[in-house]
Amino acid sequence: MGRNPILREIIMDTLNSDLDLLENLSKKISDLIYNNEFSQISHLDAQRRLIIEKIKESEIKKNHIKKRIGKLVENNLENIKATEKKLQNLSKNHNKFNKRLKAYSMN
Repeated sequence: MGRNPILREIIMDTLNSDLDLLENLSKKISDLIYNNEFSQISHLDAQRRLIIEKIKESEIKKNHIKKRIGKLVENNLENIKATEKKLQNLSKNHNKFNKRLKAYSMN
């Protein structure tokens, strides 16, 4: 199954816009400090911290999803191996049965 490029693009756009917003807030804070205007800094810093937390949470979710997919792939491979082994045993038993049937048919 392929990846969903639209969803991936939306996620990257969201991350990019969050990073742009983070950059702009940091610039505003820097400008306020430079101009000795400290009254708005705590409000902007709180917004900046929320964005940083949002980015961290999205990365944690991505890692969790990657782990789940990894486990699914691993389980799927185990199921495929088990199915192939069963199929091989069935084929082997079928061949034995055919040989017996031919042996009885010849008599």
